[in-house]
Amino acid sequence: MYKTRMVEKSHIAVSRISLYHLPDAASRYNFLTVLRAGWIDAAPGGGIARQSSPGDDVLYCLSGRGEVTFGDETVRLAPGQLVWIPGDGPHSHRADQSDPWSVMWFRIQGPDLPILRLRVFGQAGPRVTLASGAEMIAWFQRLFTVLGEARPGIDLRLNTVLAQFLELLTGPANSQTRTILPAALDRLMRKMMESPEARWTAEDMANVARLSHSQFRRLFRLHIGVTPRNFLRNQRLVRAQRLMQESDLSLQQIAESCGFFDAFHFSREFKKVVGQSPSAWGETEWGTRR
Repeated sequence: MYKTRMVEKSHIAVSRISLYHLPDAASRYNFLTVLRAGWIDAAPGGGIARQSSPGDDVLYCLSGRGEVTFGDETVRLAPGQLVWIPGDGPHSHRADQSDPWSVMWFRIQGPDLPILRLRVFGQAGPRVTLASGAEMIAWFQRLFTVLGEARPGIDLRLNTVLAQFLELLTGPANSQTRTILPAALDRLMRKMMESPEARWTAEDMANVARLSHSQFRRLFRLHIGVTPRNFLRNQRLVRAQRLMQESDLSLQQIAESCGFFDAFHFSREFKKVVGQSPSAWGETEWGTRR
Protein backbone atom coordinates (compact mmCIF):
# COMPACT_ATOMS: atom_id res chain seq x y z
CA MET A 1 0.00 0.00 0.00
CA TYR A 2 1.31 3.43 -0.82
CA LYS A 3 1.85 5.84 2.04
CA THR A 4 0.65 9.32 1.07
CA ARG A 5 -1.03 12.33 2.56
CA MET A 6 -3.82 12.05 0.03
CA VAL A 7 -6.82 9.76 0.23
CA GLU A 8 -8.46 8.28 -2.84
CA LYS A 9 -11.23 5.78 -2.17
CA SER A 10 -9.80 3.13 0.14
CA HIS A 11 -6.20 3.60 -0.96
CA ILE A 12 -4.09 5.53 1.51
CA ALA A 13 -0.47 6.40 1.10
CA VAL A 14 2.50 8.88 2.54
CA SER A 15 4.22 11.16 0.14
CA ARG A 16 7.25 13.15 1.12
CA ILE A 17 5.73 16.47 0.11
CA SER A 18 2.15 16.41 -1.24
CA LEU A 19 0.52 19.52 -2.68
CA TYR A 20 -2.95 20.31 -3.92
CA HIS A 21 -4.23 22.78 -6.47
CA LEU A 22 -7.93 23.29 -7.14
CA PRO A 23 -8.42 25.69 -10.08
CA ASP A 24 -11.62 27.67 -10.43
CA ALA A 25 -14.39 26.16 -12.55
CA ALA A 26 -13.90 28.54 -15.50
CA SER A 27 -10.17 28.13 -15.92
CA ARG A 28 -9.97 24.38 -15.61
CA TYR A 29 -11.61 23.94 -19.01
CA ASN A 30 -9.56 26.55 -20.86
CA PHE A 31 -6.01 25.91 -19.69
CA LEU A 32 -3.75 23.02 -18.96
CA THR A 33 -3.45 22.90 -15.20
CA VAL A 34 -2.24 20.70 -12.35
CA LEU A 35 -4.78 19.37 -9.88
CA ARG A 36 -2.31 17.79 -7.47
CA ALA A 37 1.28 16.66 -7.25
CA GLY A 38 3.56 14.85 -4.86
CA TRP A 39 6.52 12.60 -4.16
CA ILE A 40 5.89 9.01 -3.08
CA ASP A 41 8.07 6.30 -1.58
CA ALA A 42 6.03 3.15 -2.14
CA ALA A 43 5.87 0.12 0.09
CA PRO A 44 6.68 -3.24 -1.59
CA GLY A 45 3.82 -4.12 -3.93
CA GLY A 46 1.93 -0.93 -3.02
CA GLY A 47 -0.37 0.41 -5.68
CA ILE A 48 -3.72 1.80 -6.72
CA ALA A 49 -6.39 0.98 -9.33
CA ARG A 50 -9.14 3.20 -10.73
CA GLN A 51 -11.86 2.98 -13.35
CA SER A 52 -11.11 6.56 -14.38
CA SER A 53 -9.80 9.85 -12.98
CA PRO A 54 -10.45 13.57 -13.58
CA GLY A 55 -7.31 14.18 -15.62
CA ASP A 56 -4.20 12.21 -16.54
CA ASP A 57 -1.44 11.15 -14.13
CA VAL A 58 2.24 11.55 -14.98
CA LEU A 59 4.80 9.50 -13.02
CA TYR A 60 8.57 9.94 -13.06
CA CYS A 61 10.58 7.11 -11.49
CA LEU A 62 13.51 8.23 -9.32
CA SER A 63 14.54 4.81 -8.05
CA GLY A 64 13.24 1.26 -7.78
CA ARG A 65 10.76 -0.22 -10.25
CA GLY A 66 7.05 -0.56 -10.83
CA GLU A 67 4.33 -1.55 -13.27
CA VAL A 68 1.66 0.59 -14.94
CA THR A 69 -1.44 -0.75 -16.73
CA PHE A 70 -3.91 1.22 -18.83
CA GLY A 71 -6.31 -0.19 -21.41
CA ASP A 72 -4.74 -3.37 -22.78
CA GLU A 73 -1.18 -2.14 -22.22
CA THR A 74 1.18 -2.88 -19.33
CA VAL A 75 4.56 -1.18 -19.06
CA ARG A 76 7.41 -1.51 -16.60
CA LEU A 77 8.92 1.67 -15.22
CA ALA A 78 12.59 1.90 -14.23
CA PRO A 79 14.72 4.76 -12.85
CA GLY A 80 14.91 7.67 -15.26
CA GLN A 81 11.70 6.73 -17.05
CA LEU A 82 8.44 8.68 -17.21
CA VAL A 83 4.96 7.45 -18.06
CA TRP A 84 1.82 9.44 -18.90
CA ILE A 85 -1.29 7.53 -17.76
CA PRO A 86 -4.60 8.31 -19.52
CA GLY A 87 -7.31 8.99 -16.97
CA ASP A 88 -10.27 8.43 -19.30
CA GLY A 89 -10.33 4.67 -18.74
CA PRO A 90 -9.33 1.93 -16.28
CA HIS A 91 -5.72 2.18 -15.10
CA SER A 92 -3.51 1.05 -12.27
CA HIS A 93 0.06 1.25 -11.06
CA ARG A 94 1.96 -0.84 -8.56
CA ALA A 95 5.44 -0.79 -7.05
CA ASP A 96 7.74 -3.76 -7.52
CA GLN A 97 7.58 -6.24 -4.65
CA SER A 98 11.35 -6.57 -4.22
CA ASP A 99 12.48 -3.13 -5.43
CA PRO A 100 9.64 -0.64 -4.79
CA TRP A 101 9.85 2.65 -6.60
CA SER A 102 10.14 6.24 -5.50
CA VAL A 103 8.22 8.49 -7.89
CA MET A 104 7.47 12.15 -8.44
CA TRP A 105 4.04 12.63 -9.97
CA PHE A 106 1.36 15.12 -10.90
CA ARG A 107 -2.16 15.10 -12.32
CA ILE A 108 -2.75 17.22 -15.39
CA GLN A 109 -6.17 18.44 -16.52
CA GLY A 110 -7.19 20.42 -19.57
CA PRO A 111 -9.02 20.31 -22.88
CA ASP A 112 -8.29 17.58 -25.42
CA LEU A 113 -5.80 15.55 -23.38
CA PRO A 114 -6.03 12.57 -25.80
CA ILE A 115 -4.95 14.86 -28.65
CA LEU A 116 -2.14 16.27 -26.53
CA ARG A 117 -0.89 12.77 -25.70
CA LEU A 118 -0.92 11.87 -29.39
CA ARG A 119 1.07 14.97 -30.32
CA VAL A 120 3.65 14.35 -27.62
CA PHE A 121 4.13 10.60 -28.04
CA GLY A 122 2.78 9.86 -31.52
CA GLN A 123 1.72 6.24 -31.96
CA ALA A 124 4.35 5.02 -29.47
CA GLY A 125 3.38 4.16 -25.92
CA PRO A 126 3.36 7.09 -23.45
CA ARG A 127 6.63 6.06 -21.78
CA VAL A 128 9.96 7.82 -22.28
CA THR A 129 13.48 7.43 -20.99
CA LEU A 130 14.93 10.80 -20.03
CA ALA A 131 18.52 11.69 -20.79
CA SER A 132 18.92 13.90 -17.72
CA GLY A 133 17.11 13.08 -14.51
CA ALA A 134 18.28 16.34 -12.98
CA GLU A 135 16.27 18.20 -15.63
CA MET A 136 13.03 16.52 -14.58
CA ILE A 137 13.77 16.82 -10.86
CA ALA A 138 14.42 20.53 -11.35
CA TRP A 139 11.13 20.88 -13.19
CA PHE A 140 9.22 19.17 -10.37
CA GLN A 141 10.86 21.53 -7.88
CA ARG A 142 9.51 24.47 -9.91
CA LEU A 143 6.05 22.86 -9.99
CA PHE A 144 6.04 22.32 -6.21
CA THR A 145 7.10 25.94 -5.70
CA VAL A 146 4.26 27.30 -7.85
CA LEU A 147 1.66 25.06 -6.19
CA GLY A 148 2.88 26.05 -2.74
CA GLU A 149 2.50 29.77 -3.38
CA ALA A 150 -1.18 29.63 -4.44
CA ARG A 151 -1.14 33.27 -5.55
CA PRO A 152 -3.65 34.97 -7.89
CA GLY A 153 -2.99 33.99 -11.47
CA ILE A 154 -1.73 30.54 -10.51
CA ASP A 155 -3.47 28.96 -13.51
CA LEU A 156 -1.49 31.11 -15.91
CA ARG A 157 1.74 30.24 -14.08
CA LEU A 158 0.90 26.53 -14.13
CA ASN A 159 0.22 26.77 -17.86
CA THR A 160 3.72 28.17 -18.30
CA VAL A 161 5.28 25.46 -16.12
CA LEU A 162 3.44 22.76 -18.06
CA ALA A 163 4.70 24.25 -21.32
CA GLN A 164 8.23 23.79 -19.96
CA PHE A 165 7.39 20.17 -19.14
CA LEU A 166 6.15 19.51 -22.66
CA GLU A 167 9.32 21.12 -23.99
CA LEU A 168 11.36 18.57 -22.03
CA LEU A 169 9.42 15.70 -23.58
CA THR A 170 9.44 16.90 -27.19
CA GLY A 171 13.16 17.45 -27.66
CA PRO A 172 15.33 15.39 -30.03
CA ALA A 173 14.27 12.03 -31.42
CA ASN A 174 14.60 8.67 -29.65
CA SER A 175 12.72 9.87 -26.53
CA GLN A 176 15.66 11.77 -25.05
CA THR A 177 15.34 15.18 -23.46
CA ARG A 178 17.59 18.08 -24.24
CA THR A 179 20.16 19.05 -21.66
CA ILE A 180 19.21 22.60 -20.77
CA LEU A 181 20.44 22.70 -17.19
CA PRO A 182 23.91 24.26 -17.04
CA ALA A 183 26.51 21.61 -16.24
CA ALA A 184 27.58 23.52 -13.12
CA LEU A 185 24.04 23.54 -11.72
CA ASP A 186 23.47 19.89 -12.64
CA ARG A 187 26.69 18.94 -10.83
CA LEU A 188 25.83 20.95 -7.71
CA MET A 189 22.26 19.65 -7.49
CA ARG A 190 23.40 16.03 -7.75
CA LYS A 191 25.95 16.48 -4.97
CA MET A 192 23.44 18.21 -2.70
CA MET A 193 20.86 15.45 -3.28
CA GLU A 194 23.48 12.79 -2.55
CA SER A 195 24.61 14.42 0.73
CA PRO A 196 21.95 16.80 2.07
CA GLU A 197 23.21 16.21 5.63
CA ALA A 198 26.53 17.91 4.85
CA ARG A 199 27.13 21.42 6.18
CA TRP A 200 27.06 22.98 2.68
CA THR A 201 28.48 26.43 3.17
CA ALA A 202 28.28 28.94 0.33
CA GLU A 203 31.95 28.24 -0.28
CA ASP A 204 31.28 24.49 -0.55
CA MET A 205 28.56 25.12 -3.13
CA ALA A 206 30.77 27.49 -5.09
CA ASN A 207 33.60 24.93 -5.14
CA VAL A 208 31.37 22.13 -6.44
CA ALA A 209 29.71 24.35 -9.04
CA ARG A 210 33.05 26.00 -9.90
CA LEU A 211 31.24 29.31 -9.94
CA SER A 212 31.09 32.40 -7.77
CA HIS A 213 28.46 32.69 -5.02
CA SER A 214 26.34 35.11 -7.04
CA GLN A 215 26.53 32.95 -10.18
CA PHE A 216 25.25 29.71 -8.66
CA ARG A 217 22.52 31.56 -6.74
CA ARG A 218 21.38 33.17 -9.99
CA LEU A 219 21.29 29.78 -11.74
CA PHE A 220 19.16 28.29 -8.97
CA ARG A 221 16.67 31.15 -9.22
CA LEU A 222 16.59 31.01 -13.00
CA HIS A 223 16.30 27.24 -13.52
CA ILE A 224 14.85 25.86 -10.26
CA GLY A 225 12.85 28.82 -8.96
CA VAL A 226 14.16 28.56 -5.37
CA THR A 227 17.27 29.60 -3.50
CA PRO A 228 20.06 27.07 -2.96
CA ARG A 229 19.24 27.05 0.77
CA ASN A 230 15.57 26.26 0.18
CA PHE A 231 16.53 23.49 -2.24
CA LEU A 232 18.89 22.04 0.37
CA ARG A 233 16.22 22.30 3.08
CA ASN A 234 13.78 20.33 0.92
CA GLN A 235 16.36 17.61 0.30
CA ARG A 236 16.98 17.34 4.05
CA LEU A 237 13.25 17.07 4.71
CA VAL A 238 12.99 14.32 2.09
CA ARG A 239 15.64 12.32 3.94
CA ALA A 240 14.02 13.07 7.31
CA GLN A 241 10.63 11.79 6.19
CA ARG A 242 12.26 8.61 4.93
CA LEU A 243 13.95 8.07 8.32
CA MET A 244 10.67 8.74 10.13
CA GLN A 245 9.09 5.99 8.05
CA GLU A 246 11.88 3.45 8.14
CA SER A 247 13.72 3.88 11.45
CA ASP A 248 13.16 4.13 15.19
CA LEU A 249 15.40 7.18 15.55
CA SER A 250 14.26 10.02 17.77
CA LEU A 251 13.48 13.42 16.25
CA GLN A 252 16.77 14.71 17.67
CA GLN A 253 18.70 11.89 16.01
CA ILE A 254 16.86 12.43 12.73
CA ALA A 255 17.55 16.16 12.90
CA GLU A 256 21.25 15.62 13.42
CA SER A 257 21.55 12.98 10.68
CA CYS A 258 19.78 15.23 8.15
CA GLY A 259 21.83 18.37 8.70
CA PHE A 260 19.53 20.34 11.04
CA PHE A 261 20.94 22.06 14.11
CA ASP A 262 18.59 20.31 16.54
CA ALA A 263 15.06 18.91 16.90
CA PHE A 264 13.60 22.41 17.33
CA HIS A 265 15.17 23.63 14.08
CA PHE A 266 14.02 20.48 12.29
CA SER A 267 10.45 20.78 13.61
CA ARG A 268 10.22 24.45 12.64
CA GLU A 269 11.38 23.83 9.07
CA PHE A 270 9.23 20.71 8.74
CA LYS A 271 6.07 22.58 9.75
CA LYS A 272 6.91 25.49 7.45
CA VAL A 273 7.05 23.20 4.40
CA VAL A 274 4.68 20.32 5.22
CA GLY A 275 2.13 22.25 7.29
CA GLN A 276 2.29 19.96 10.34
CA SER A 277 4.79 19.22 13.06
CA PRO A 278 6.83 16.02 12.54
CA SER A 279 5.00 14.28 15.39
CA ALA A 280 1.55 15.25 14.10
CA TRP A 281 2.51 14.21 10.57
CA GLY A 282 3.75 10.83 11.79
CA GLU A 283 0.61 10.14 13.81
CA THR A 284 -1.68 11.23 10.98
CA GLU A 285 0.09 9.49 8.14
CA TRP A 286 1.04 6.06 9.42
CA GLY A 287 0.11 5.89 13.07
CA THR A 288 3.61 6.37 14.45
CA ARG A 289 4.09 8.19 17.75
CA ARG A 290 7.35 9.83 18.71
